[in-house]
Amino acid sequence: KSPTSPKKMMRQKRDQRKKNLIRQAYEYSKLCDADVCLGIRIRESSQVTTFLSDSTGFWSGLSSQLETYYPRPIQITAKGFDFNPATDEDDSTAAHKLKAAKTI
Repeated sequence: KSPTSPKKMMRQKRDQRKKNLIRQAYEYSKLCDADVCLGIRIRESSQVTTFLSDSTGFWSGLSSQLETYYPRPIQITAKGFDFNPATDEDDSTAAHKLKAAKTI
């Protein structure tokens, strides 16, 4: 087994932090009854990931602006985010998108 390169370790750490940040934004929106908009742009690849928790469309202007962005932003919403804090498992479509984003 070859040792993991420092660049790969940094990317894995970055992806884990992004996942945790999105999870925390989701939890905050639920626990505090707040509309949350989180945007993350990886400078190296220009990949954008957004998390929008509102169901009212308050942040919809941001989504429409990002539709023309390349590479296509990964958009995650609270509606599809089923996180179970007790088991630390996330099986939703949004979570799968986030996991798939790691390979991009």
